[in-house]
Amino acid sequence: NIDARLKDHSDLVRGLFAKDNQMEKDNRKRRTNNLSSSSSVSSKGQVTTLQNSVQSQSQALSELNIVPVEAGANNINEQNQTICNSCFYLSLAASYLSGVGAFAEDPTKSYYLNTLNTGASSGGSVATVELEIATLPHKEKQLTMNLALQLKRAIEAAVLLVHPDWAESGMVGESVQAFSDFLVYALDSDSVLGHWAIAVFDEASGFVDVYRGRHYGKVYPPTKVKSRRSMSKTRGGGGRDSKGRRESDAATRVKWKYKVCDEETRRANTLTLRYIPGHYQPLLPELTKMKHSMRSRREDNVNPRPSLEHTLATLEKWNVLHVVTDGRA
Repeated sequence: NIDARLKDHSDLVRGLFAKDNQMEKDNRKRRTNNLSSSSSVSSKGQVTTLQNSVQSQSQALSELNIVPVEAGANNINEQNQTICNSCFYLSLAASYLSGVGAFAEDPTKSYYLNTLNTGASSGGSVATVELEIATLPHKEKQLTMNLALQLKRAIEAAVLLVHPDWAESGMVGESVQAFSDFLVYALDSDSVLGHWAIAVFDEASGFVDVYRGRHYGKVYPPTKVKSRRSMSKTRGGGGRDSKGRRESDAATRVKWKYKVCDEETRRANTLTLRYIPGHYQPLLPELTKMKHSMRSRREDNVNPRPSLEHTLATLEKWNVLHVVTDGRA
């Protein structure tokens, strides 16, 4: 079952690092004898320990200014029944709704307030990651649950279109845990899903899976464009309809064109998730913290949410292990 395949994700990660390191040792034996026993090759080619990999991801998240929020794991389906293991879709929905400004209340506000209170009492600052995980406010949670169910239906329909047997085998189901790999089947969509980019930060390994939709960076929906074509080419020059009436010398053909979107839309369409063994959480920007920071520094503008381009540049800067699955390929 799913639980069996998920067993001890942390041990699996350590095993992969150790195996990769052994291969590196064999390849570099003539050049060096000082490799760590828990190393792996990073995105830039040098060797890094598992601890350093996790630390690099933490530094990247800090620079991106996104923090985890608990969106829950249960949802309600169309028959008003409780469905479990929906954390993946709830996390996707929360990240998207936050990006498009649908949340009236900032879910990360408690981090800023607790940091002020705890920092004042302790005589210093307290990192957000050391605080208790914030949860979605009630109204924001209801919005998230509604969208999450729609996402579940759309993504799992795309999965079953390619693997119809997965429903019977238990890979896909009402209360079956979904995985970020499901996104591969929705990347090529012409729907809004195909316009998203999703970065999934694996806390246990420090690795980041990035999924880019085929239409990321384009405006949704596409724009209708009319073009004219000669009737002589399409009707052999006859120029008359089925009733013998004279037609125009030209006919109109409708096409759909995707326009390049602006930076704000790119940020809104870039979703960020955190994965801890067996559970997903949305990574949201600390809007309240940034607003107070802007006031104190008298800044007029700040980019509160990273775009895909910004995210990838930050991962490279901190040498974070990552891979991009591109729906445009």
